Amino acid sequence: MIGALGALLGQAGHRIVAAYDGDEALRRFKSEEPDLVLLDLAMPGLDGATVCREIRALSDTPIVIVSGEQDLGVTVELLDAGADDYIRKPFSGDELLARTRAVVRRREGVKRRSGAGWSLDRARHEIRWNGQPLNVTVTEFRILERLLERLGEVVERRELLLYAWHGVPDPDPLWLKPHVARLRDKLRAAGAPEPAAVRGVGYKIEESTAS
Repeated sequence: MIGALGALLGQAGHRIVAAYDGDEALRRFKSEEPDLVLLDLAMPGLDGATVCREIRALSDTPIVIVSGEQDLGVTVELLDAGADDYIRKPFSGDELLARTRAVVRRREGVKRRSGAGWSLDRARHEIRWNGQPLNVTVTEFRILERLLERLGEVVERRELLLYAWHGVPDPDPLWLKPHVARLRDKLRAAGAPEPAAVRGVGYKIEESTAS
């Protein structure tokens, strides 16, 4: 798989750093500091899940899992462990490139919010407002993360559902409202901007300057 992916990404203008087992992957990550990690689960030595957790403990570098694993529980576990996306084999080259571009865009969008009140650290699973950490659950974190990626824009309810419950084929629309309500309470207590409902569409957080 490394050869085919390397050729595809190289043609798209990326510089490739390859590793053939989990231990080498961690060593090369620390020495090369890549902008994105494509990670297979089935590797000699440390498996992909362990490598994912180790990388996320060190950095907020985007991680995309590339695997043939069909177990939904594994997908959810890896996303909760810090992976940014999960691509199941077989996949097309266009899909892989599109997903990697989207992951990088999302991460850059969040980084641009830092210094304007918001600060997001995926490695520590932490979001701060004006330097104050917010005590949010995993689901609340993902909802707020997506809203911050699209700060000032309306994010549709369906998009928030699919992102917050990534890997669940058909999340119940009723799940979203109570989680947003609890998130609002926490943001209000911190003096942070709250998600505003846009009737019939979704939610948005307005851009704001830190006070």
